[in-house]
Amino acid sequence: MDQTVCDAEGLAKVLKGVDLRSADGRAGLGSLLREIERAEPGIVQRLCAEIELGKLRQSLPAA
Repeated sequence: MDQTVCDAEGLAKVLKGVDLRSADGRAGLGSLLREIERAEPGIVQRLCAEIELGKLRQSLPAA
């Protein structure tokens, strides 16, 4: 199996346990995002942009 897929699956399992309503959960997520950004500069902004583009495409009327 692709290493990226394995890492994504592991990350998804970890994130399911994060409570974003708690200060610890929010701090933990912030720390995780900083580590991801450190390892791959610009990735968080690129992913956010892809999500926004997807939303815009869905909101456009069908041609």
